[in-house]
Amino acid sequence: MVDRPTDLTTRFIDGLIERLSPQAARRRMAERLALNEMRQYDAAGHGRRTSGWRRSGGSAEREVRSGLIGLRNGARELVRNNKYAAAALRQMTANVVGDGITARMTHADEKIAKRAQEEWDRWAESRVDGREDHYGQQKLLFRSVAEGGEGLAIWSPRNGEPDSRCDIVEGDLLDHTKEFEGTDKRIVQGVEFDRQGDRAGYWLFDSHPGDFRGFRGTSRRYSAEHVDHVFEALRPGQPRGVSWFAPVAMTLRDLADYEEAILMKRKVEACLALILTPPDTATTPTPFAEAGVGGEGGEGQTAGGPTNRQRGGDMLRPAMIMRARPGETATQVNPSSGGDGVEFARQQLMGISANLAPYFLISGDPSRTNYSSQRALMLAFWSNLDDWQQNMMLPQFCMRATERRNRWLAVKTGDRRFLEVKPQFAMPQRRLLDPGRDMEGLERELRLGATSYPAMLSSRGINPDSHLAEIAAFYEKADKLGLVLDGDPRRTARSGSLQPATGYVRPRDDD
Repeated sequence: MVDRPTDLTTRFIDGLIERLSPQAARRRMAERLALNEMRQYDAAGHGRRTSGWRRSGGSAEREVRSGLIGLRNGARELVRNNKYAAAALRQMTANVVGDGITARMTHADEKIAKRAQEEWDRWAESRVDGREDHYGQQKLLFRSVAEGGEGLAIWSPRNGEPDSRCDIVEGDLLDHTKEFEGTDKRIVQGVEFDRQGDRAGYWLFDSHPGDFRGFRGTSRRYSAEHVDHVFEALRPGQPRGVSWFAPVAMTLRDLADYEEAILMKRKVEACLALILTPPDTATTPTPFAEAGVGGEGGEGQTAGGPTNRQRGGDMLRPAMIMRARPGETATQVNPSSGGDGVEFARQQLMGISANLAPYFLISGDPSRTNYSSQRALMLAFWSNLDDWQQNMMLPQFCMRATERRNRWLAVKTGDRRFLEVKPQFAMPQRRLLDPGRDMEGLERELRLGATSYPAMLSSRGINPDSHLAEIAAFYEKADKLGLVLDGDPRRTARSGSLQPATGYVRPRDDD
């Protein structure tokens, strides 16, 4: 049996249609049933529970346009003044970039790889923008992306070398008001796309629009060949990035207000607050008495000096002595000293940390964690690091930087083999929570063949070739000096037993 609609108007209209055209009434009923089936999702319905839920169907382009500036400016204010926001950004930067994402050049010809590596190291460790080296720019770029949503690297020639200078700028310099719709090109919030939908150019201001000298000039076009636009794309077709603090900005701000209110409450509790109630027969004192000139010992004056009222009104301060007029009644204000909502604040901070960095890194409070819980949190955080490093920093900035330097080296030497050089990137070293347990697990992976020494060293930001060469040179020098070190695995096994001689014992001259 089909439920009849309960709205009187709907029932009246259905009755009229049914008398005039039963077929139309049947189709109307079928459409209503289909609509009810579509609304089986509670979150898709329209009712009391969803009355205040704003569910826009805007595209990524539209949503970014409406919230780009407000989110960016709000996040920067939080990072400047909110301790949790500042700690979260610093922790994310330290773990994603750390002391730098390094590159190791590889090629079938070792000479080509060595020359490319030398050229890369020379450029990356120089002041590529006049102040920062390549690794310092990685830090600036990532902070701009996480805080403001996006960052840009602008490449230009220097000393006759193309793409030898790199300047990192904030997304504010990208003209979000630049819009154009044509047959051959399309400009969306300062980003120019060609007919195929590829990025062809960027419209940038010459100076920051928020500079103290005020906004001057208009934007001009830069070819996409010379600009690396770095941001995390969350939706297909997203032209620009938004601040990573967007989901937690309001919570961070409210939490700061909540903590300030608790602090003010504690300050009041530390003081003695009184309410003075004058008698019903009290008369208004004369201006002379109120000013403290009524004579020695008169009303409004004390032996110790002016009264509280002479200073322009009643005020509360620690160790204050209040002298009341005759007949006035003093009532002490005793604020409640109940719980301050520490658990609530911790719960809010945990929600914030779930979007940025682990709780104990943001708050500096490891009291409720042990090795297992910390490792579980860090494993989840490391998954985010892999995403930010492999899907954003490497393809959008680091790989393009190495391609530019290898292309210049090929032009400089005339050897096209430098175009075939492939970089292998080493991420910053991830610190061990418990060196004993973590190294034991790593040792098992090595013995089982689940990983290799080069892979293990690269994951810790170490170049395997230079590392092994350094170890060999050190052991050679120790052998020449006749030193026997306790940590030399060539001599002593982990169990303490002696290892058989394998080259470090030199034969005697008379043998």
